[in-house]
Amino acid sequence: MVPAPTLQSRLVSILPQGLDVIVYHLSSSPASTSALFAPLPGQDEEPTICESHFLAISSPERSGLKEILVFAIEILIFATPNLTTVFVCKADSSGFSSRLNASQGRPSVVAAVTSAFLDFLLEPRLNHSRVILSLFARSQNQYLFPGSIENPGKHVLDDRQLIKWWCRVLDKVLRLHSDTSDPPFSSSAHLLVPGCDKGETKTFFPPSSRQDSPSDPKWINSYPVELLVTDVADTPRHLVPRFPDDPKSRFLDDLDGDFIDNQGHWRSVKSLDQFWEMMSYRQECSAGRLVGFLWLVFSQGQTSHTKRSELDQFARGEPLERLREQASLPTPGNSQAQENGHAGFGQQTPSDLSMIRELNSPPPSSPLEVPHDEGPSTESADGNVNDGCASASLAGLTDEDVLQAHARRFNETLGELVLSTTQYQTLMDHLLQTDFAGEEKAAEATKSWIQKALALTGKAVFGLPVRGEHVLSGSEGAERTDLQRINVLTGVRKKRKADDTDERPANSQGTERTSNATVNTLSAGLVRKKPKG
Repeated sequence: MVPAPTLQSRLVSILPQGLDVIVYHLSSSPASTSALFAPLPGQDEEPTICESHFLAISSPERSGLKEILVFAIEILIFATPNLTTVFVCKADSSGFSSRLNASQGRPSVVAAVTSAFLDFLLEPRLNHSRVILSLFARSQNQYLFPGSIENPGKHVLDDRQLIKWWCRVLDKVLRLHSDTSDPPFSSSAHLLVPGCDKGETKTFFPPSSRQDSPSDPKWINSYPVELLVTDVADTPRHLVPRFPDDPKSRFLDDLDGDFIDNQGHWRSVKSLDQFWEMMSYRQECSAGRLVGFLWLVFSQGQTSHTKRSELDQFARGEPLERLREQASLPTPGNSQAQENGHAGFGQQTPSDLSMIRELNSPPPSSPLEVPHDEGPSTESADGNVNDGCASASLAGLTDEDVLQAHARRFNETLGELVLSTTQYQTLMDHLLQTDFAGEEKAAEATKSWIQKALALTGKAVFGLPVRGEHVLSGSEGAERTDLQRINVLTGVRKKRKADDTDERPANSQGTERTSNATVNTLSAGLVRKKPKG
């Protein structure tokens, strides 16, 4: 089997030709965490593990300019026996994107990097029966770079623009894995904007959605609850996932704090529809503000999405056993990881096996607060452990242990630096304590963050230089021309003064003058003129 493309090679292929950046990818080792969905009364939480990924790109030092972080994105990956959820936690720019010297008219570098990184993490996991890519789009001045809002080069999108931007970015990922029948595969995108009706929500869909068949749309205005949970008849408390720093999670916590009876019912919200309706009255989703909740659903082995209840019934008793078998098998990812110095689970080290046997501590309340897993070792004491030892060790593992083993099958997506969850959180806290207001402070903050990463891991080098090789194609240029034409046609035009009517040329609007080749002009017979008084 041909190894999957590395992150570095993916970025080389999508970044504009001649564009130089430095890429910083780090991840945390998988650790047990609280379940995304609240368990039913009297039942245990579903075994869940989480790993964090952080990607930052910088403009390298050149011509007297110091290196500065330009863009960063944080992603959490949650895994259960039957569901893998990739959650986009935060994304932010520092206001120095102009230093990338990308040519005018080219597709957004930030959008290209975001979609490439998401697909890099998704692709090896799509052999799971159900994979979800989830995020919420909420406009905010700054997420990851403190003080960056003061930089003139930072352009913060409003709520509507941000939702549309994310829809376009995720659509690229969606189209890379379209429906197929051989092998069977199904994918779809779902958007919910509390406070917006179906018609208004559709205006956020990407332009490509207009080409989809009405009988089989790829973009749907809905919350895909039947694809995420086993029993949609449960109370709404058990039907909505709880992600870190998520508006709907805060609402869930407020409802829990108000009242919960012994059956898991709230006092005020009685149904899932009512939950989403009440979300539109929350401070984060009202007073003119909008939050978009997006889900991409990928189903391997299915020509159309199978309901989670049917999926679980079909796989009941099999997932963990299948993972136990898979965990001890060599994979291209394991082989590639071993070449890079990471130990795969097919050839476990004594420290790996010891670590797995010690994973019986209670799960934490946050995916970023788990101190017990210090990450994979790079080599064993004797250099190797035979497969018989590995298989014997797997026989007595708990469900969480097997999920840990399963997570290690994706070593090809490990970061350049792999930190423990404690180290990872320390590094993220350090970033949030820096100051990116102004070029000099941003350069100092960048250097400080890199040095902190090296100090935590004991490594000497961090960061991969990447030079783009992508040449803009005619279709990409045409796509941007189409977007410009749409902007002209839907733009708001000011009413001209009466005494200017005969003095200004018809194409005096700046946008129209540059778009004569693309603007469709109505014939004289279709134009109604105002009679002169």
